[in-house]
Amino acid sequence: MTELIKLVVPMIWAYVDDVKSWFDDSFWMRFAPFPEVWVASSYKGSSGEITTMSYIGHHQRNQQTWLETMYTASKRYKVNFTGIAVTGWSRYDHMLSLCEFIPTSIPSLAYSLQTIEHGRLTDVLNETISQKILGCYQMPLWERSTFATFIACKFPGHEMYEMMHQYDSIMRQHEETMAFVRLFVTDIHLRQNYIHYKRAEESLGRLLSLENQMIHFIDAFQNACLMFFTADIGPEWLQTYLMHTFKEVQQRVNFLDRSLKTQSSWLQRPLPKNTSRIVVKIRNITFNSLIRFSQ
Repeated sequence: MTELIKLVVPMIWAYVDDVKSWFDDSFWMRFAPFPEVWVASSYKGSSGEITTMSYIGHHQRNQQTWLETMYTASKRYKVNFTGIAVTGWSRYDHMLSLCEFIPTSIPSLAYSLQTIEHGRLTDVLNETISQKILGCYQMPLWERSTFATFIACKFPGHEMYEMMHQYDSIMRQHEETMAFVRLFVTDIHLRQNYIHYKRAEESLGRLLSLENQMIHFIDAFQNACLMFFTADIGPEWLQTYLMHTFKEVQQRVNFLDRSLKTQSSWLQRPLPKNTSRIVVKIRNITFNSLIRFSQ
């Protein structure tokens, strides 16, 4: 163990909101003998595999409680802390999709570094970071807002940050629009070519507005990505976060547009294509057989 202490510099990772409650006393006692100990916090990429926005609150609390934890452990158990590695993941592993972009996460990084430098945020420091360092006309979001919010800033990378606010707004509108449309355009309606004419007109109007916003966003987003990344990043991100939703919208727009132009009569129930019994076969696949096959 003595030789190991001379050879190893441990780094302790924790990305939770409150690090103080994450480790017990016995944990820190194990690290007291080491001449150097590092810890790792995060300013982005630790909120979920497909998270799009780095909200400041979670990451700032992570830095704040790391400082408090380090102070307590150094005083109580004489742990020799050397520093904090402020990490930012872009993928959870090589096979997974992109999560938060670096340009989008600059506000979180600024607040994280200022917290580490000053030990604690004050109202004056808050205003300095927001207005003077980031050039935002209002304070960046600490948590996801309950309503659509757009914040304009001037820091390098603000174009992507503002794009994420647009994305959030579009997804909120999508939820609201589809909550209405799905009442009147279900899979049965698509399959049977069967619509309620008045409700179909209302649904199409809402969907066309949403589709136009999505088309504009897709183009603007890819242009913004080319300012910071290679050409593959914009399409990959859109395929992960938006295109499935966009195709769902287009599918219903195409169906409603075609049906409203061509439908002149309505079938009586029961609908003719809907009388066959639904039969679903059980797959003859087990998890263990997949493992054996892969080996």
